[in-house]
Amino acid sequence: MLQKIISKLNDLRPKQLMILAGIAAMLMFVAIYAGFNMIAGKEVVVNPVEPPPPQEEKVIETKAVVVAKVNIPARTRIQESMLQIKELPVEMLPEGVITSFNDVKDVQVKVSIFAGDVLTVQKVFADKSEEGFVGAIPADCRAVSINVNEITSVAGFAKPGDKVDLLLVEKSSYSVTTNVLLQNVPLLSVNQDMSGANIVDETGGTTSAIHNPTIATFALPPEDVLKLISASKLGEIYMMLRPANPRATYVAEMEYTLDSINKPQPAPEPTPVIPSTPLPDVPLPQIPAVPVAPKFDIIQGDELTQSSAETAQVQSFAANSSNSALPAIPSRSANPEFAAPPVPSTPVSGSPIMNQIGN
Repeated sequence: MLQKIISKLNDLRPKQLMILAGIAAMLMFVAIYAGFNMIAGKEVVVNPVEPPPPQEEKVIETKAVVVAKVNIPARTRIQESMLQIKELPVEMLPEGVITSFNDVKDVQVKVSIFAGDVLTVQKVFADKSEEGFVGAIPADCRAVSINVNEITSVAGFAKPGDKVDLLLVEKSSYSVTTNVLLQNVPLLSVNQDMSGANIVDETGGTTSAIHNPTIATFALPPEDVLKLISASKLGEIYMMLRPANPRATYVAEMEYTLDSINKPQPAPEPTPVIPSTPLPDVPLPQIPAVPVAPKFDIIQGDELTQSSAETAQVQSFAANSSNSALPAIPSRSANPEFAAPPVPSTPVSGSPIMNQIGN
């Protein structure tokens, strides 16, 4: 029987097998559901038990405390508009909570307080040992003040507790020189205010700028105090506000000089003139007179072998250099330039040669 069923199943297509499996699953689900209903329909007999007594509600003790309504930055004077009163469980309250506005009104907070934080004495009030202006001066420093304005004090954004660099600006007739005078200088107070509190405007907002700064007080070693006072008489002192986390505490000394375009240019140096020295009167050498030799021509036969000009040249050379050799006289046959003129075929009457022939 089982083998027949298996053979029948093998003959079925995959789609028919899926339909058959779905029908089997539905029949199984119906059977299980009917069984659960039969079990639930039976009456369950339970022994009667007295209901538990009602539990007493625990009373939570609360306390009214002062809570920040908005974010309050550090060194900000608290105003009543920044706070609110809330009832909080006593178990959740930290130690030293503040319960009244009057306890913290117009007091500078020590650290930043976020909205919803409970105000405590530790967050609002500073240590007693740090109170007073003298307590803010380091042991190896002295306090010194100089005149400033909104420009030289970084528009009033430099506040007590900040670190600044001091620049010296010197002016001359046609140039300005700026150099770094001191670096990483603690600013103790501005306009006799050493709190550095943020200013709260009418809308409840805060600003860190100090209105109309006129006097700035710094903490410096004694030798730097002398340097700053001397520099303040020499030129104008500017403050550079340092960032909260500078890359370097100190930078190399720098100096910059800017010349005005109206600065007169130096005159060019004159070209040196060499004085002319008159030459001394030196008498000219006297050239001795050369006697003029008589000029004559040498005729051999019908040819002129030496003219009177060549004879004068030889005599002049012999007179000037008696020890030197006589210059070579070129032959007329070798040099056509000095060739003798052609002798006419007809003898000239009156010549010595013709006279000799006649005789």
